[in-house]
Amino acid sequence: MAFGLSREEALKALTLYPAQMFGVDKELGTIEPGKMANLVVTNGDLLELNTEVKYLFIKGQLTSLDNRNLQLYEKYRKRP
Repeated sequence: MAFGLSREEALKALTLYPAQMFGVDKELGTIEPGKMANLVVTNGDLLELNTEVKYLFIKGQLTSLDNRNLQLYEKYRKRP
């Protein structure tokens, strides 16, 4: 979007277009019945920097967001 893409085209650039390039758009790239359910749930606009990912579903299964970076952030955020 910073270089002129509309919000809709920017979202497609992250979802549908890569699926089409790899030839997997029949299974991925859009939310439709019969397609793999890989979804990200956020607290705001996915394309905004300050938006937080709340849930991640891969193949329809809730996936942990825990990772080493989050663990280090939690460990050191209360440090003076």
